Amino acid sequence: MLKLAANLDWLFCEYPIVERFQAAKAAGFHGVEGLFLWQHPLDVLLAAQRETGLPVALMNAPAGNWQAGERGLASLPGRDEEFHRSLLIARDYATALGCRKVHVMAGLRVAGLSANAQHERLTDRLRIACDIMVGADIDVLIEPLNPDDMPGYFVDSFPLAERLIRDVGRKNIGLQFDIYHCQKIHGNVAHLIEHYLPIIKHFQIASVPGRHEPGTGELNEAWLFEFIKQTGYQGWMGCEYKPSTPGPESLRWITPYL
Repeated sequence: MLKLAANLDWLFCEYPIVERFQAAKAAGFHGVEGLFLWQHPLDVLLAAQRETGLPVALMNAPAGNWQAGERGLASLPGRDEEFHRSLLIARDYATALGCRKVHVMAGLRVAGLSANAQHERLTDRLRIACDIMVGADIDVLIEPLNPDDMPGYFVDSFPLAERLIRDVGRKNIGLQFDIYHCQKIHGNVAHLIEHYLPIIKHFQIASVPGRHEPGTGELNEAWLFEFIKQTGYQGWMGCEYKPSTPGPESLRWITPYL
């Protein structure tokens, strides 16, 4: 069975966080994930989790000043102390919630810093992240993001992510394979899933090009889900999309996977 996790910063956002857990449960999702779970009081999240029984499959570490346009700290110069604090926050939340995957965002390209220098800084920071998380049995994930949705993001291709994972050289680092971003950056999704499967530790899905629910774009997500199942992948599929319509219509795609 494909394990589907509702991203609570994309789905059910009209509700407070506790009701988002409840809505995800009512819709049939098997778990949840989120970008900003750490912004909510931990006791509130724990109560929502106890009530619904939904595991937290993935969460992001704090990624700097999001409102000001920052998209991660891991490759930015002069942010070591803030980066370390973000890891401790993520580790503590993830540990309490039983979450074993934390996405650490790289940040935007830095003017005046060479790509090689920024790559080295990111590699060193990701090693630090892995060393902080390993004692809690948490994997650190990196995710390539396409330049249309995330202009200037440093990790902007899957080969670059693969190189970073190799350079970091820790067992608890892996690839967050977002099918939407892969199709936007490279295309040829099935072939790339097969190629990167040894380092994939989490999937995410949205239709292309609209970033809506599966079944509303150019990809055959039902075929891809079966393909992923046939690879033997046992992890989660995060549902990180904008519903195309309000109400239950945009959730009907999930029925075959309940």
